[in-house]
Amino acid sequence: MPGGGAGRSAVRWLGVAGVVLVAGQAVRTAVVDAETATRPALAHAVWPAHPGPGFALAFTDIGEAARKGQGPSAAARALVTEAGAREPLAPEPLLVEATDRIAAGDTRQAETLLAAALHRDPRSSAAHFMLADLMIRQQRLAEALVHVGALGRRMGGATESFATALATYIRQPDALTRVAPVLGRDPKLRAAVLKALAFDRSATPQLLALARPSDRSAPWLAQALDVRIDAGEIPAARALLAHTQADDSGSALASWGDAATGPLTWRFPAGTEAAVEPAADGPMRIVYYGRAEVAVAEHRLLLPPGRYRLAYSFSAPPPAGTFQWRLTCAGVTAPLASYPIEAKDGAADFNVAPGCDAQKLSLWGVMGDFQRTVSIDLLRIRLSPLQAAS
Repeated sequence: MPGGGAGRSAVRWLGVAGVVLVAGQAVRTAVVDAETATRPALAHAVWPAHPGPGFALAFTDIGEAARKGQGPSAAARALVTEAGAREPLAPEPLLVEATDRIAAGDTRQAETLLAAALHRDPRSSAAHFMLADLMIRQQRLAEALVHVGALGRRMGGATESFATALATYIRQPDALTRVAPVLGRDPKLRAAVLKALAFDRSATPQLLALARPSDRSAPWLAQALDVRIDAGEIPAARALLAHTQADDSGSALASWGDAATGPLTWRFPAGTEAAVEPAADGPMRIVYYGRAEVAVAEHRLLLPPGRYRLAYSFSAPPPAGTFQWRLTCAGVTAPLASYPIEAKDGAADFNVAPGCDAQKLSLWGVMGDFQRTVSIDLLRIRLSPLQAAS
């Protein structure tokens, strides 16, 4: 039949073209979905008519203006108006107007607009964030918790900026019962609040109420112990150790490397003056550059009064005068005792007197007459009680 082949070819071409167009649209949709949050300009270029990238571009501009205490720019307003015309029920135009009201100091109208935006989209993270921020600034912490909790369920780390306010609020009567469930659902916010409380010596009751055994290796616990030990609040430090069921009670030296799990363990504060590599189930490898007198390694202790023996083994005898052990009481600069290390293996006995409730054992590198780099391994170290104080 004349023309049949051409007709069938045309049909086949249209079919292929349809598949290509659908595939192209799918790819364009995927690109827009993937890039809107991180590269809205690229997403907008791929699909200018899509409202998502337009809103994202506008909010990038609005965020910069908000940091400067300004309202939305004309360009941002135009983007929102254009995108809003394509999606009339989107919450973004209301959010933009709310930022404008906040910049103008009209917080009452801003809150009304944000509530309306949340009514349009109950999952709007921006609306929850702005309402939480607005309420916290007005000291309406109990109301703000609703929005902080919603953010935590959706975005996690986005709530960390509220930690300081919640750490302050949690000290109020009955506030803990409101805050604890929110923190329980948001691990990052919980860690940030505990860190804020860790540096406040008066917040020990709140820390004890929120702490749990899984916190025994958390950074906040070590920070809280440092603050309280340095302030001489040893009962508070012991209470935190007991409440978190930490393996160490401060009466023994912990392991180092990956095997170190407790809050009272070895630390390496020398910075650029030494390199320390603590190998799990292996030696503590030390390279001391001899440029400054510095603590190469240190360990906090909570030893009761009594007499103790420190026994140690190095891989080789260190050069004379290069290293020494120092024991200090918390809050006191001068060492309680100093022991030069002159042999591969050695031991030193020392007394902890009543009143020295917390201690620090440190391995110090000591400068010689000329700069000298020393590499050595600490193989073993053990602290044993010899006699309790009578």
